[in-house]
Amino acid sequence: MTKSSLDYRKQRMSDLARDWNGNLVRPLFVNFIIPPHLLERLNRSVKLYISASLHFKYCEDNDEFMHRLEKQRQNRLNVTPNGAVVPKTENSLLYNEFLRSWCDVAKNLVRPNSEKLKMFRITPNIRIKYGFELEDNINRGLNTSHAHSDSWVEGPWGFNCHIPLLGDTKNNYLRFYKLKDELKFSDEFLTNSESYTDMHWVMDFYEEDTELVPTVGAVNLSDYALLHDTCRNQNCKTRISIDTTILVGDHEVHPDRLIEYVENIPSIGEDLFVKCNVSEDESIIDKPTQFSHYTTGKLTYINLLNN
Repeated sequence: MTKSSLDYRKQRMSDLARDWNGNLVRPLFVNFIIPPHLLERLNRSVKLYISASLHFKYCEDNDEFMHRLEKQRQNRLNVTPNGAVVPKTENSLLYNEFLRSWCDVAKNLVRPNSEKLKMFRITPNIRIKYGFELEDNINRGLNTSHAHSDSWVEGPWGFNCHIPLLGDTKNNYLRFYKLKDELKFSDEFLTNSESYTDMHWVMDFYEEDTELVPTVGAVNLSDYALLHDTCRNQNCKTRISIDTTILVGDHEVHPDRLIEYVENIPSIGEDLFVKCNVSEDESIIDKPTQFSHYTTGKLTYINLLNN
């Protein structure tokens, strides 16, 4: 029998928890609490960006903010079927302020041993998950309500990074699936696929981990060998979260995703500015390939130190 990568993945996660001072919740899951001052800035930048992108008035009160957001469900100008808020020219400054806040969180995360981070993804998703599915997402093969591994579209070696922030994070959350029998794990479970549903044969080897719940206000990292999906309990309300990927070790990403990565975590506004090249009058869903991100070809990274 061919030896799988599972033991290596466990050791890698254990080392990461040790080197970055994280909490090893499961052999393939670790979380890191975000310091309050960084979390406050991150929350505010997300709210400002969302309110501008969905064209409603910003407010500090989180409950009122979520109430106003839920009224904008039909406003799809800058929101993908999976609920990602797409950066547009009109909101470039607020998008960069969000990126700055996220990069500061990431710098704090890796500070104990920054050399472990191989490359840094500069395209995190701000995700709005309404209390029930957006209609045009229901039959999509890449609907995140289907159980999936990010490896199916990004290559096998990253970590899923999930940060629940605001709204009904208790009833509208990321659900995880663990292996029924680790001896039956195969790296074939993590091969590329243009559709999550095409890989659902792997669910025969997984079961829900009912006790694994992402921590709100924390960076929750999971190995791609854990599957996950969006779970909505009955009568749940809207949730706002951030999701992205972290790459540790001598591994590569899918070539169609490489454009999203930079060598080091930048200081947005000081050494890098991300220019949004698409206006609100243009489409948000066309992608060069099925594996590409919705921002591919629509952003320009401007090195401020060379200008």
